[in-house]
Amino acid sequence: MKNLIHYLLVLCLVSSAPACKKKTENKFGNKLGDIGAKADPIKVEGQLIEYGDFPIELVSNGKLEAFHKASLKFRNSEKVVKIHCQNGDWVEEGKLIAELDNQMEKLDLEQANLRLEKVKLDRLDLIVSHQVGAKRPEDVSPNALNAFNIKVGYRETELAYEQAQIRYAYSRLIAPISGRIAGLECQEQNFPAGDKPFCWLLNDKEFYVVFPVMENEIARLRVGQEVSVKPFAIDSVTYTGRIVEIDPMIDIHGNVRIKARIPNTDGRLVEGMNVKALIRDKVAGGLIVPKEAVVLRNNQQVVFSLLNGRSYWNYVESDLENSTSYTIRVVKAGILKAGDTIITKGNLNLANDAELEFKFNAK
Repeated sequence: MKNLIHYLLVLCLVSSAPACKKKTENKFGNKLGDIGAKADPIKVEGQLIEYGDFPIELVSNGKLEAFHKASLKFRNSEKVVKIHCQNGDWVEEGKLIAELDNQMEKLDLEQANLRLEKVKLDRLDLIVSHQVGAKRPEDVSPNALNAFNIKVGYRETELAYEQAQIRYAYSRLIAPISGRIAGLECQEQNFPAGDKPFCWLLNDKEFYVVFPVMENEIARLRVGQEVSVKPFAIDSVTYTGRIVEIDPMIDIHGNVRIKARIPNTDGRLVEGMNVKALIRDKVAGGLIVPKEAVVLRNNQQVVFSLLNGRSYWNYVESDLENSTSYTIRVVKAGILKAGDTIITKGNLNLANDAELEFKFNAK
């Protein structure tokens, strides 16, 4: 019995030895080689580089000015007795806007008119007496008519009547153009302010957009060029107009004053409104890349291209710029050319000669 127990113990020890050996091999064997396992490819997206005309954009801030604008002011300083319009009203040319107290002007005009009529009758008596059958000034010679005018004081009386008409007209504010009333502050039975206009007349059916551009941009601008205008207050709407004036003088800030004309198609534009003006043009011949394709490495611009399934960086310098793209010039050892595949997504932390999993992105 004692021998049997001894035999079983030896058998257990022998059978457990291979298991221990296998466990040691798993712990210190082939899995140590996994440290040098191959890294997964980096997922990136990109597109083909283009060569062609580059759409440049010139952006500037400006203000709206009414196409026709008139500042109205009384010549006299009497009390305002009647205002026929209010701010926002559209008035046609020739319409009466407001009147001053003009009783004296009316009397002076009536007296001047009576004196003129009397002088005309006195002159007619001389004409009838001078020539048989003559009934009008045209029926006598110019020399005779001139002598009669001097004798009765016709010209002096006529001038006095014209002066009375002008003084009366100064008491009435008449619309010189068709437009909308603006800036009217005075009320009836008050004296108009002498240091500012009584009101403005604005033809707001069309507007000028006045904005500055830098002098180095002036060569790209021309009269008739299209301009897109977007008001800051209603940036969901864009208006289209054309340049009508380029000031040939550069101001002290190095800017040139540009004026474009746009229609107020929906009536939402207002005098003095702040707007953004955008001018588009094209420059021929250039490698065009999206802005996101250009990254910085050691403070230099780099564009990554796809070469045999791996990344390759190309040192570049950007030239022209718009809101989405650059034109670039390849420098140093760059090999970029039209038709190459460039990386636009996943390139921020990308290194040179990295294995890539590439996908074309939608433009």
